[in-house]
Parts: sequence; C-alpha cells; structure tokens
Amino acid sequence: MAGKKYVLKNKKRFLSFLFFTLFLTCTLIYTVTVAGFTDNQYITVTVGEGDSLWSIASKYGGNTDIRKKIYLIKKINHMNSSDLSENVSLLVPVDK
Repeated sequence: MAGKKYVLKNKKRFLSFLFFTLFLTCTLIYTVTVAGFTDNQYITVTVGEGDSLWSIASKYGGNTDIRKKIYLIKKINHMNSSDLSENVSLLVPVDK
C-alpha cells in the first residue's frame, strides 16, 4: 500500500496557524518564566552598641541558616569583614 500524499490546499491559512502556534508557545513560556521571578525584599537595620552580624542575622533570619544570612548581609552591603561600627545602616534580606 502506497503512502498517502498530503497536499497543502491553503498555504496562507497554514502559515497563519504556524505563526499563531509559535506566538502562543512563546507567550506561555514567557509567562511561566515571569511568574517564577521573585524580587528580593530588604529592611534597613541600624547597628547598635554590641550588635554583631550573628545577632542581626539571628534576629531577622527567619527560617534561613544564620551562616547563609550572614553571607547574604555581607554580600548585599559589600562588606569584606564582619566588623561593624555603631550607627551604620545595613540592608538585611527579609524572608517571604
């Protein structure tokens, strides 16, 4: 039995269908990607007397590991060491 040969009867309709399908696929992929994006939220904390990164991270850490929270605080505030000065403002990431 010979294979059936398909004949394209309306080329314009077929190309419109392909364009629409491609557009719909790209839109769905973009929507899923954007929906998964979360913007980071921060609070500003002023360092008081006797405060350390450990105490700040444990106070505002939520469910995050304190060492990870300290790393994030240092990274966000462009700190090379863990030394803090009094009355300095730090950005601290907030868990959602």
